[in-house]
Amino acid sequence: MRQAKLLRILDETGLLPATDLVAFRRAAEEGGPPARAELPEIGQRSTDAFRIGGPAADAWPFEHRPPSSRSVSLCLTRDRLHLPGFGAILSSDGMVLRASAREAMERWPDLSGLPGAKVANGVTHLAIPAHVPTFERAAVFLAWGGTFNYGHFVLDCLPSLVALDEQGLLERYPPIAPPLKAWQRDLIAMTIGRPVREVKADLVSLGAAVHATSMDHYLHGPGDLLARTRARILAAAPGPRTSGRRLYFSRRSHSMRVMVNEAALEAALRTRGFEIVRPERLRAADQIRMMREAQVVVGPTGAAMTNALFAPTGARIVEIQPRNFTSQWVWAASRCAGAEWRGYVCASPVDPRAVAWRHRVRRGFRFGYDLPLDDFLAFVDAAL
Repeated sequence: MRQAKLLRILDETGLLPATDLVAFRRAAEEGGPPARAELPEIGQRSTDAFRIGGPAADAWPFEHRPPSSRSVSLCLTRDRLHLPGFGAILSSDGMVLRASAREAMERWPDLSGLPGAKVANGVTHLAIPAHVPTFERAAVFLAWGGTFNYGHFVLDCLPSLVALDEQGLLERYPPIAPPLKAWQRDLIAMTIGRPVREVKADLVSLGAAVHATSMDHYLHGPGDLLARTRARILAAAPGPRTSGRRLYFSRRSHSMRVMVNEAALEAALRTRGFEIVRPERLRAADQIRMMREAQVVVGPTGAAMTNALFAPTGARIVEIQPRNFTSQWVWAASRCAGAEWRGYVCASPVDPRAVAWRHRVRRGFRFGYDLPLDDFLAFVDAAL
């Protein structure tokens, strides 16, 4: 028999009583009550070097300084339900912890996309089966965006895993996740040196759970937790074999945001000694090694630019941003690596009819844009 529960979203920081890390670890180890502890910021090695250019640079909506780092809390809860494929942690009466579900809410603000969810009169209810797989304890770290997106996985989910591991929680609270892809397993192995428990069930019951609020879009305000995550991965990843590489991250196989003259850009960059790379075709370890060997990296905004996190100190990261899709997260990742970020903002979108038909008919197409080639190449030349 299934019960329908009204979903209500509550913020962990207002719900869970605050304590210090020592008391938090004791509560987690000894079966204490629900609690929350804030991680201290230790400070990070970084560089603030950056440049903004392009015909739409004046419309870049951010201040010319990196985003402030977001505070991260560790959370301990008991007698919870968890949807592994969506990150969401909730109580049996439908109370959803915001940070665990925030990335899923980007896609479904009312959480109507959760398995078993139904909307009636503008209110979302979740059908709870009478019997679900039960685990005594688990660590939750995989937000919905990280189930498929390289950027969210590296910048939101892996730091959350590190935050729990640093406090010695993963031995008693084994990490739990939906079935993973090979690249995710590889990155987890480099980060914590152990596998996670993969479960196929849509919904599981947890006697006790720990998670970190960095699951919620930490990429938009990372602090030294991301620097420590980077250090762990680099320590386990293959080292560089050369240096000084010039790389262009192509998106020609993607149809979400289409640069209509990307082929011409690639041809021009080849004459400048750039290698044209499609990172999604490489193993995670190969992507990291490639970045460690780079001197200049150019690419349109997108998940592949997450690899800026693994660039060597002093590398130049040139990110192409369409005016209607601007952000600071690649700058933040570059800054963590000690790399220099340069953003080029171009007008967007173009008339959809300017985009090749094969892109427009594919699921996920959003818009196209035309890069001012000569002006952008001058911007790149200044970075060489």
